[in-house]
Amino acid sequence: MWFTSMKAFSDFSSMEVKSNSDELTMTEKADALDDKATPGEWLTAVQKSQSYSLASNRFSQYKLGEIMVMLELLSAESRDKALQQQEQLGLPFGQCCLRLNLIDAEDLSQALAWQFGLLTPASKAFSYGEDLVVISRPLEAYAEALRSISGRLMTSWRKPGRNVVAITSPGAREGRSHFAANLAVSLDQAGWKALLVDADFRNPRQHINFEIAQHPGLSRLLCGFAPDEVVRRIPYLHRLSLITSGPTPPNPSELLSRGDFAMFLENARNHYDIVLIDTPADNGFSDTELIGSATGNVLIVAHKNYTRERDLRNLAGRFRKNDVHVIGTVLNTF
Repeated sequence: MWFTSMKAFSDFSSMEVKSNSDELTMTEKADALDDKATPGEWLTAVQKSQSYSLASNRFSQYKLGEIMVMLELLSAESRDKALQQQEQLGLPFGQCCLRLNLIDAEDLSQALAWQFGLLTPASKAFSYGEDLVVISRPLEAYAEALRSISGRLMTSWRKPGRNVVAITSPGAREGRSHFAANLAVSLDQAGWKALLVDADFRNPRQHINFEIAQHPGLSRLLCGFAPDEVVRRIPYLHRLSLITSGPTPPNPSELLSRGDFAMFLENARNHYDIVLIDTPADNGFSDTELIGSATGNVLIVAHKNYTRERDLRNLAGRFRKNDVHVIGTVLNTF
């Protein structure tokens, strides 16, 4: 019952996120953007990139055959063969491909889902980390809860100049990185340009969740790399960009306390609808408070039957003493 009392923490209502989902799989490794953009143009270049043009929009502009080729469910030659036979057979394109044994029913289901904007695993050849439940099971209650949170975040909380938020938790194994990754995907699916930054130098997870290389990442950015060298695009997520943690630095707190991190966030907030920062667990480190002070806003994740109320209150109280806005708490039961 303690979670009900925690709603007084902020004006952004707390929400319970549940799921009984098992494992999930999806898509290929991401390529880094080319580095043609100058540092001052980096985020604009990221937004305009067409490296992965198949977006999870509703009612895709692409024809079903084109989608099948993009998802590598069908070769271009097989598509042309089906088009030639379609009129003779008098069948819709997908059914024609089934009749000709060019695809199976699962392939057709995936392609139709993409055509109508339902993001699902794109191909047996691609895989995402098992934490991205909102991709593999978009119709379950867990995904719907995340969509509700993302909607309230963007409509009730976000205001001009207030669009950077740190996702944090009192301790480890409370679902902070899991929640941040799934929230970022939900924002992408809702049409928002989002940037997810893995600032957890202690136990980074986002490169695992999205199955891309960890380097160069945020740690290299804060040591002089140009931003366009570290921003990554995620296959089949048209609006979501990711900055991984990068090589583990020996001095995480010192690196985050430099002015470079705050300058980076100020630049990012001007080019994205929302910026999510995945932080380390509090656990006595100063990293979380440093990140919270730089963002000015935090969303706290607690885990049902695991997080202690005292720890949650203490963390929120420390943020408030530093004039950091606690926009809400999320009770995670995944």
